[in-house]
Amino acid sequence: MKTQKKPGASVQSEDEIQLALNRKANQKERITLLLPFAGGVLLVILFEVLTMGQFLGMENLRLLINQCFTMGVVVVGGAFLYAVGGLDMSIGSVMALSALVITMAFNAGVPLLWSFLAGTVISIVCMSVTAFVRNYLKVSPFIASMCVMNICQGIVMAVVADQGRIVFPYSQAAWVDATPTKIIALIVLIAAGYYLFNFTSFGKSLKGIGGNTTAARISGIRVERCIFLAYAAIGFTLAVGALFTVVRAGIADTAIGGGLNLNVMTAIVLGGFPLSGGANAKFHAPLVGALTVTVL
Repeated sequence: MKTQKKPGASVQSEDEIQLALNRKANQKERITLLLPFAGGVLLVILFEVLTMGQFLGMENLRLLINQCFTMGVVVVGGAFLYAVGGLDMSIGSVMALSALVITMAFNAGVPLLWSFLAGTVISIVCMSVTAFVRNYLKVSPFIASMCVMNICQGIVMAVVADQGRIVFPYSQAAWVDATPTKIIALIVLIAAGYYLFNFTSFGKSLKGIGGNTTAARISGIRVERCIFLAYAAIGFTLAVGALFTVVRAGIADTAIGGGLNLNVMTAIVLGGFPLSGGANAKFHAPLVGALTVTVL
């Protein structure tokens, strides 16, 4: 004689299976989030042991902050750009051009704030060119950014070759290079970026665009505007990085921003941030990657 199953038994069983699957998915996500942090901690411990306790000394920490600062600033904007799958090769050249504009304006007697704003405008305009070509000419952002890179490099090389060494008067803006100033600026940028990326419709829209542009457009997201704003965000952080870099270097030349493209891309990958963007993009990932690259 067959026993009849209770009607609620199968439903309860399905609910339990779903709960178990959800727990496994959450556990996997937590592990994925912790892996970059764990890797960074292990690297710090390793170098602390190898250097016999000198790695975390005050002088070495100050050096690490100086080396990590520029990349940390840039990857804050890079999180917005890479969230929409915007692989860009022009960021180093755009920073060099922005640093050149800041230096020339400051040497001409323009106050530092207005000089920085001039460099910011140039940086955002250059990045917006790539966004425009991507949005309306339907050219790959990689190809468009290569063209912008060559244009910016050409301008910097031409100006430097014509005027020679363009020196930034360090003594008039030494406070910019102070460690407390850098720490405050980095904390403010990270806090603002974290809020915009995780708690606003703009940040959620960027991840939606990176996941599926067509679906994002159908759902009502203004794709072109969001992409423009993503490029503007990294344009602003490039200008901030240019200001601090040129003050510390004391000179504006073609060497500024050299290797920044590869370093940022390496930080993005090491932190576990997907190059194609999408829902798996986490704001902390490029920051952890930047710290890892600096330590290495």
